[in-house]
Amino acid sequence: MPHATARVTRALFVATAMVASLLLWASPAGAEDLSGGRLDWGVKESFRNYITGPIAQGSVQTGDGASTANGAYRFHSASGSYDGGTATIDYRGWVYFWGHDGELDVTFANPSVEYSGSSGTLYVYVNGSRTDMASLSGASLSASGGTVSVSGASATLTANGATAFAGYYEAGQALNPVSFSADVVASQPEPEQTTEAATEAPEAEDDTVGGAILDWGVRTSWREYVSGNIAEGSWTVADGAADGGAVFRFPEGAGTATTTDYELSYKGTVAFTGTNVDLAITDPAVTATGGAGVLSAEIDGERIDLVSFEAELTEADDLLLAEAVPTTLTEAAVPVFGGYYQAGDPMDPLTIAVPLTEDAALPVLPDLGSDPDEPTPAASTEPAPAAAADEDGANPLIWIVPAALVLVMGAAAAVIALKRRKRTDPDADEASEPAASAPTSEPTPSETATPAENGQDGPTAPPAESSPEDTEADKEK
Repeated sequence: MPHATARVTRALFVATAMVASLLLWASPAGAEDLSGGRLDWGVKESFRNYITGPIAQGSVQTGDGASTANGAYRFHSASGSYDGGTATIDYRGWVYFWGHDGELDVTFANPSVEYSGSSGTLYVYVNGSRTDMASLSGASLSASGGTVSVSGASATLTANGATAFAGYYEAGQALNPVSFSADVVASQPEPEQTTEAATEAPEAEDDTVGGAILDWGVRTSWREYVSGNIAEGSWTVADGAADGGAVFRFPEGAGTATTTDYELSYKGTVAFTGTNVDLAITDPAVTATGGAGVLSAEIDGERIDLVSFEAELTEADDLLLAEAVPTTLTEAAVPVFGGYYQAGDPMDPLTIAVPLTEDAALPVLPDLGSDPDEPTPAASTEPAPAAAADEDGANPLIWIVPAALVLVMGAAAAVIALKRRKRTDPDADEASEPAASAPTSEPTPSETATPAENGQDGPTAPPAESSPEDTEADKEK
């Protein structure tokens, strides 16, 4: 009887292992590509204040699409991968700090993160050299709704990071927290075959154009004021407008255009809200004669000239283009910003791009990706792996799981029956040894790859592969 019980118990253990292996087979956890998204990091508040304060008397600039948001610097256009609960993501943009008449001169550019579970590392290019700037911890990596994200990870300065600050801070000191997100790249359907006539662009009548875009950020200090500690507000985009961090894009521009004279109307709304702030800029338009132009927009149902500029459109690469054109505030727009600026004050530059062919490449807008989902306390930090489907679209778990569970339930029933029989059988040997049980020791998980501490690995270095010894050990287990 003890031997029979042991055999059934071993069968139960084997059946359970079969269920686990079948589930793993049916739900492969392959690597997923990431794109879009943003990384927000304020470096360190005391450092920012020092740069612009009375001692350093310096300044801070952002570039390559980086911007300021909610007291932090926002980097954009993520690229990377998510595999087995580990994210490796690169971002774009730079922040330049200058002070002490040039003695302090440092650029932080193109940050990247390597994050697994609730810890990771922040890398930054410091004056061109990739540096492991900070150790990250305290926030779980979330993967839900097609977005991978971390919110408010604590950042601790590394030894290499302290060198990047020229000893101004010591290793182990806290930096500003880091938040980042990126979108899982969706598989693209194969393009449909189209006839040549369907792809040909219609011939324009006179100077009529369409499909133009307008990029304008309003003004950096205005965005900082709205999202800062005073207004404590934010902004949203709607009706086709897009948020590129440092600029807002208004699409679907249509009208007439030559190199010197143009009149283009666009779609979209950017709405700023906060304490004593309620401003919506809707459906802007640009009008220019002889290169002298005005940008206007609907404000509370009234069209108002916001900024003036000087720009001729240059034809290049199948575009009529005016890029990074300086602008100045008009007298009529002073009340729009509550007197925060005066007539003639510089506002953000604008870019106008008019495609002349259907395949003309418009300027790239920084990609901030989707807004990450707020993690719930009950939600798991690890995403449930998607089950694979067969060619007919049926999920193999429909028949695999029930079949495997039948094995487990049958083995369990046999164990219960044998135990009951042993308790009621007067001939049972009470002094017999207990039935053999399944192994209780769990296999040791393989060590996860850790980022290089010297920051010399490439920004998208893959996790270290397991050794042959690890593979053999797994087989034994």
